[in-house]
Amino acid sequence: MAKKEFSKFFIASMKRTAQNVYPLVRRKTKLLEEMADMNAELQSIEAQIAGYQIPIKEATGGYTTEDLIVRKITDTGKTDKEGRPIKQTTYELKYPETIVPVCEGADNDIDAPSEVRDALENTLESINATMNL
Repeated sequence: MAKKEFSKFFIASMKRTAQNVYPLVRRKTKLLEEMADMNAELQSIEAQIAGYQIPIKEATGGYTTEDLIVRKITDTGKTDKEGRPIKQTTYELKYPETIVPVCEGADNDIDAPSEVRDALENTLESINATMNL
């Protein structure tokens, strides 16, 4: 690589640009650190959810509760002491209770007890790793 020589005006321009860009670079670095922390937390949460969902997946042929259940919040028409409306949360099936669509790519030959045990062990390991136990 050939050695380049810059004029004093170009060097001054680079320094001013670096000075102007530095707050953005610092913010970018901070956001990347936050993203790494959030990704680690997301993976931990997904592992926990997967541990709970294995029996559901086995029974439904590959679906999770996120695929089959809808959370509905209804207003009861009442208010609490502070005047805020009281709401009731219910979880309802998206499909009639006896009809579940076929899940493509589902493996119906799963040994449920061993898979549940393995998933729970993996979930506990990831939780312990996250909590540094």
